[in-house]
Amino acid sequence: MKKIFANRAVLGVALISLLSPIISSCSEESDVGNTIYIHVLNAEDYMDDELLTGFEEEVYENDHKRVKVIYETYDTNETMYNTLKTGKQTYDLLCCSDYMIQRLAREELIGSFAPFMDDGSLSNYTDYVSPFLADYSGNEAGKLNQIAVQIPNGTDTDGNVIYDETHNLSEYAVGYMWGTLGILYNPELIVEKNGKIFKSKEEYKDLSDEELQEAIVEDFSSLDGYSYLWEEEFKGTQSIKDSMRDTYAVGIFEVYKDQFNKESTSYISDYDARNELFNSCDDATIKKVQDVLIDLKDNIFGFEVDSGKDDIVTKKIGVNIAWSGDATNSIGRGYYADDDWEEVREEDDQVVLYYTIPQLGANIWFDAWAQPLRDAEYYDSDECKYTIEFLNYLNDPWNAMDNMSYNGYTTFVGSTFDDDEVLNYILYSYDLTDEEDPVGTAELDEYDLSYYFDFVDDDGNPLTELSVTVRDPFAETEEEGLEADGREFTFTDENGDGKLDIKIKTDLSSYEGRSLIAQYPCTSDIENLYVMRDFGSQNDKIVSMWENVKVNPLPVWVVVVLVTFIVGVLGYLASFNAIKRYKVKKRKALRNQQQ
Repeated sequence: MKKIFANRAVLGVALISLLSPIISSCSEESDVGNTIYIHVLNAEDYMDDELLTGFEEEVYENDHKRVKVIYETYDTNETMYNTLKTGKQTYDLLCCSDYMIQRLAREELIGSFAPFMDDGSLSNYTDYVSPFLADYSGNEAGKLNQIAVQIPNGTDTDGNVIYDETHNLSEYAVGYMWGTLGILYNPELIVEKNGKIFKSKEEYKDLSDEELQEAIVEDFSSLDGYSYLWEEEFKGTQSIKDSMRDTYAVGIFEVYKDQFNKESTSYISDYDARNELFNSCDDATIKKVQDVLIDLKDNIFGFEVDSGKDDIVTKKIGVNIAWSGDATNSIGRGYYADDDWEEVREEDDQVVLYYTIPQLGANIWFDAWAQPLRDAEYYDSDECKYTIEFLNYLNDPWNAMDNMSYNGYTTFVGSTFDDDEVLNYILYSYDLTDEEDPVGTAELDEYDLSYYFDFVDDDGNPLTELSVTVRDPFAETEEEGLEADGREFTFTDENGDGKLDIKIKTDLSSYEGRSLIAQYPCTSDIENLYVMRDFGSQNDKIVSMWENVKVNPLPVWVVVVLVTFIVGVLGYLASFNAIKRYKVKKRKALRNQQQ
């Protein structure tokens, strides 16, 4: 009997082994039927894939539910807009730029996040978002709070749509990444290519190559920083964005440089007035911008959208109008020899890149999440519930910091309350020391980031002192992280204004300093950063302007010459045909006479 039972046990085990794949397959099929799918649309190369799987695993661990994030990408905001308008694909979340969210709200294509902010579903975002960017305390001091959103609210007696303008972008957008549009450049390559042109000019003729490189750094950071793009010494070394909005912004600074120049008698002192000027899109301004951009086109290597960040590292170009995140990426790739950014290049092999915001100012842009408008039943579904949970997950300070490390852009999360993950990330990544340069090779610069952080205690009271012990944010444990660094920083309210002063010291010419400038503007730059809004009814004219710039209309004298030439050719052909017909007719007449 024991032998029989033993044999049966063996058979049972064997049977279970044979049936396991089938059982597993059935289980997987069952899971597929019960899986909750979230459809997300984002820009290309803009999120760490590990965050997607991390969220799915966290939901399963906490709720024992299968959630799958279907993640798709697009190349431009306009492509995203056209995809959404067709209605062929339904999305739960989409990420796009500030001006596009304005348009989507105006066209009633997206809904408000207010209910989820009010019930605490987005607490990671409302608690940790930098107050510089969005404020949910009632003060509405954040940048997104200052961008109006028009919501259709009926029609007037003539049938025209009436818009409610009491809403702002902070209600319809959950911030993701933000940054600036500036100038990324390689002084060494510029001198190598066009050094002779530089030294043919009086102000540069006595400079060595090294001194000339330093002069270029100063020039691009000056009040005339943008204007240098039009100068012959940069001809053929630069590329500009194949993006009408971004390149239009550069044109605006050139057309109205006196009004943005603090040292000019035409300077506009009021920030809001300067921001209005930055958004000028009347017919006269559009024509002026078109003219200067056509002139600029004669001075460039070409247009690009995504290749510029590669071309400047491979030394195809020396200057690029760049988004700050791409600049961070390029600066890192020029310094490191591997994709993991661990192996530093040999000094002679390093590509030393700088990113700057000229003193006139720059465009500050915001990419944020929006929720496409759905029917009423959707908002009670698990699909909606886990969509909001995914959004909250992305704004956990650690996840936001990890994502920022992946894509080079700057997260909206500012780690307020008692969480200092993002500040620790900055101190670990960019700072040399709190006291003096340990190497003794460079004078340290003080870099002020006070505008970005607003640390408060659990009761919401501002902290008057904050101590941070720096640790490696990517270490397996906090203990290992502290062992990897361990420096201590103490920040206080130096001015007595109820706000901590977050100031660090670093060498801005070092790799760390140059990356810091690209990822986080200094407090002194903030007053010169301008938000570009949707062009509204003038959008078609801007598109037409951009087409003219890309096609590059021929000068009048060239058109006259071409017309004259064409008329001459046509006249010659007409005369030739007339003479030919006359000769044929004459030969026929002679043959008739001979007959």
